[in-house]
Amino acid sequence: MPPTRTVRLRLLPTTPQERKLHRLANTAAKAWNEVNYLRRRQFFAKQGVDLRGTYNEIYNRYRRILAPAALQQILNKNNEAWLGFFALLAKLNAGELPPHVKKVSPPGYWKDRLLGRRVKRLVVRSDRYYVEPVNGGEGYIVLKDFGMRVRYAGRIKWSGKQGRLEIVYERGRWFAYLTVEVGAQPPAGNPKGYVRGTYDRIQIKQPKGDKKAFIDIGINNLFAAVIEGSDRAILIKGTPLKAEYFWWKRQKALYQGVRDVRRNLGLPWQSWHRRYLRALWRMRERLRHYRNTAVRGLAEVLWESGVSEVYVGYPEDIAHDQQNEYVVNVWGYKKLVQRLTEVLAEYGIKLYAADEHSTSKTCSICGEIHENGRVHRGLYVCKRFNVALNADINAARNIAANLGFKTPAPKKIEAYYPTSNGLTPKRGNGRDPHSAAPAL
Repeated sequence: MPPTRTVRLRLLPTTPQERKLHRLANTAAKAWNEVNYLRRRQFFAKQGVDLRGTYNEIYNRYRRILAPAALQQILNKNNEAWLGFFALLAKLNAGELPPHVKKVSPPGYWKDRLLGRRVKRLVVRSDRYYVEPVNGGEGYIVLKDFGMRVRYAGRIKWSGKQGRLEIVYERGRWFAYLTVEVGAQPPAGNPKGYVRGTYDRIQIKQPKGDKKAFIDIGINNLFAAVIEGSDRAILIKGTPLKAEYFWWKRQKALYQGVRDVRRNLGLPWQSWHRRYLRALWRMRERLRHYRNTAVRGLAEVLWESGVSEVYVGYPEDIAHDQQNEYVVNVWGYKKLVQRLTEVLAEYGIKLYAADEHSTSKTCSICGEIHENGRVHRGLYVCKRFNVALNADINAARNIAANLGFKTPAPKKIEAYYPTSNGLTPKRGNGRDPHSAAPAL
């Protein structure tokens, strides 16, 4: 089965088109909320959810208001959400979910509860639209059911068979999310159902060598990598993500606090809630951008170094064993590793998850676990040989040792910071940026 990727495009509708999109997306959200209300009422009344009956009821109610194909996609998407919920509920009752999962919730509404406004979203079937690229960064999306040809901005990277299209209104902007089966051809009945991008295959480059890299993921150092047969170690710093996170965290707290105080006093508060939602959205987008920059930059460095296989330490259930805002909000381990897997595949580099149990506590020089071996400023001190090294590099070396590979012995560290414009190397003397000690 061809790999699937999602393309995100910014829509630039004209004023009449925007008014029409608002009307259509509002109606679609209303249909979602009504069918969801019927099903939630049946579920909580323990009557059994009648998916087919509620589907037909809402379809007959809205088929003259919304295009039938678009309405079907809304209802089908709700069906998928409920079927997914039932599958999770069955696993919960059978005790097959992790211990920290105590309950699962049914699908929610497309609605902001405080403002009472619907979340505007439109779903379009794969054969009811097509994309007309004009150049590498813009073009048009033709929506057949609505008689619209909407301009978009954004580079389409992947070519292949197009999937379902979702148009979402986010913080005053319209975005289009379309899935692409990379390299797959459209069905014979829909010859235009093919998105033409830059690449028609996932792997864009061939590895330059057959080296192996071992990576530890952390907070201050987002990635710490050592490479087989290389005298250098790579650090991708995580401090820019922390800075962004704490900045927007303060902004959110400010807007939320003022909103709640004014609401409790009976004063106008809606504008402060909008500021809170805007900060929430911008925080999410900024963190996503910095994570993607870090992942892309690391992939480039590893490819240039001749790496063909990567082993990443996998801390199972870390978000639940260490419940703090770093591993839950800043880090996002699962998303980070998934994104790293996707990007490395473009360079022909394979990624494997490795057990990282005790890699942070064990000394990679003597193999012993030293009491209080990890000291301030990210250092690990081997008390047997009185040698200090970067704690994250120590963990990365231990990952290699645990897997039975020869432990890399880097002599210098190259550190990079993710920025808005890519990775920026940290200038220095090749020593550990956390200390005056060499890498090893």
